[in-house]
Amino acid sequence: MLDERQIGDLMLTEIESAERPSDVLDVERAMRTARRQRRLAQGAGAALLAAALTVGGLTVPDLLTADRPPAPAPLGAAPVDGETGLPVALTTVDPQRVYVRFGWLPDGMRDLQYQAGLLLSGPGVYLGASNGHTDDQRQFVTVSLLPKGVEPSAPQRDSGEPAVAGDSDRGPRLNGGDSVFASYSGAEKPEAILRWQYAPDGWAQVRVFGTESDVRETATQVARSLRFGADTVPMPATVAGVPANLRMINVSVSESLDQPRSWFAGWTWTPEPATAEPGRQRAHTLTVGVSLYRNVTDPTDRAYVDPNTTLAGHQARFGGNNGNESLIVYDVNGANVSIDDSALLPTGGTRALFPAVKLVAEPVNWHTHLYR
Repeated sequence: MLDERQIGDLMLTEIESAERPSDVLDVERAMRTARRQRRLAQGAGAALLAAALTVGGLTVPDLLTADRPPAPAPLGAAPVDGETGLPVALTTVDPQRVYVRFGWLPDGMRDLQYQAGLLLSGPGVYLGASNGHTDDQRQFVTVSLLPKGVEPSAPQRDSGEPAVAGDSDRGPRLNGGDSVFASYSGAEKPEAILRWQYAPDGWAQVRVFGTESDVRETATQVARSLRFGADTVPMPATVAGVPANLRMINVSVSESLDQPRSWFAGWTWTPEPATAEPGRQRAHTLTVGVSLYRNVTDPTDRAYVDPNTTLAGHQARFGGNNGNESLIVYDVNGANVSIDDSALLPTGGTRALFPAVKLVAEPVNWHTHLYR
């Protein structure tokens, strides 16, 4: 069995949380859930997942890569032009592009997340923020961009009961057109779901849950302040040496603004073609992740550092079984580097790939693009 303390498929876990945002940036919980998701995808559950997912390629239309948008303004500042969309709807999603950023968020949003590429619901873009609570105080805001022609779906409920669509109401004018407030049964707290077309035949959605202010007013303010573009996702490292037959399917970035501050950034590749079932694509992956190092010596802490070997002078933990390998290297200039391989690399491939992960000059001071 692979060691449960490996970073492993953290990004797959973040994909799983796209409709139910992560309440805290909890690496240990993410690892355990990711292991369960991989076993599901590799077994009979893959067929069930695939039936509900949309398959798509992972390159961006040339029209969206021509110009680099300006750097994001601080939270609370609305975009100058007030646009709430892109020039054209996404026919494919490039995981390495930032298509949307928050411009304003209600108070208390501490945990931020962005991911693009192959999500659990199919190709798309997800942006989320939450207050970090897991109890009745839970609040979050999410933004979703769907590829051209894909309709928004019902939200997931904690109860597991299907959410039944109710009446809809006209929303504010967004991106030069009408929007709609959709409603669904089963919401545990006040909820607003605001939808509009960010480009012809391309749907955007803002979902606000549990905020203290009026949820519809909050959703409107979030939507009007969003900043759209197609600049490159800033990452704390570059990765060379990935086999040429592997195709990137997801980039995920998370940051917690609480103290101690923490962040994670990672990439996922697969050898499966874009035409393969999404469950199959996620079951055969190579993932590389970088996170902020924290020296935890308490074995009961979920972020406990538990090395069993060394690599390049750094404490590390290595595990493997049946060709699968997981490696985490601790405190590489203030960061942890994790590599998880589902038998796509030769034996010892995770350790061979580690030197090809080149960190930024001072990763301990690095921030995601999610907050400035």
